[in-house]
Amino acid sequence: MLAAGTRSLADVLASGPLPLAVAVTFAREIASRAAVFHRAGRAYGALAPSWITVGPHGLTLPPPSGASGFATPSSDLRDFGLLLHQMLNGSDPQDGSPAASVDDALQPSPETVRSAALRLAERCRRAEGQSDLRRASTELRLLQVMVNSFDPDEMVGAAFGNRWLEQLAVPAVPAEPAKARTRTSGCPSCGSTAVFLAHQLTLLEKLLAVVNVKTYRCYGCCQRFVRVFGLYLPRPEN
Repeated sequence: MLAAGTRSLADVLASGPLPLAVAVTFAREIASRAAVFHRAGRAYGALAPSWITVGPHGLTLPPPSGASGFATPSSDLRDFGLLLHQMLNGSDPQDGSPAASVDDALQPSPETVRSAALRLAERCRRAEGQSDLRRASTELRLLQVMVNSFDPDEMVGAAFGNRWLEQLAVPAVPAEPAKARTRTSGCPSCGSTAVFLAHQLTLLEKLLAVVNVKTYRCYGCCQRFVRVFGLYLPRPEN
């Protein structure tokens, strides 16, 4: 019996697709957990909407059932691809349906993020190339960062699409701090105006932060820059 305010993901999807930010966050959490078992040579085997529950505090995954012998890492990957598609569209993929359009990498938007997530779902569902859940989790993390960086006005129409989730007293997905955006200069490599403050990850970046030289990232070409005297200068990646 489900706790009060909790439903199976299958029941939630019956009310429509998940909000983009919720779908990407849930998908990353699922992929990350299942990937832990894959690295140990085991399968998770419980990646179906009817087994997963959603409540005021987010997503709850059931215990892994890969010990049954019917699940494999490849079947997990295909199940995850189907699950991600269902969360984004609210329904199963239709054979012969047109593939998601290629993103305009220089103009990131909620729709291009959604298209990228749908392409990831299709690759996983078909187990194409070197697809695995660890890589899927990494790709979803980047999409999650991009979604969190969008202005509220950009998320109109993508913020909610599921009436049941709107009625939750507590947001289903805790909001992550969004990175500040600057549009004073374009990316020196691709010219995109979508340039964002980046976290200081390397020793050089931390030293630059001490002297108030900020580090930025362009999501179009995924290159990092520093701003000196008001100009963006490329910093070679290690």
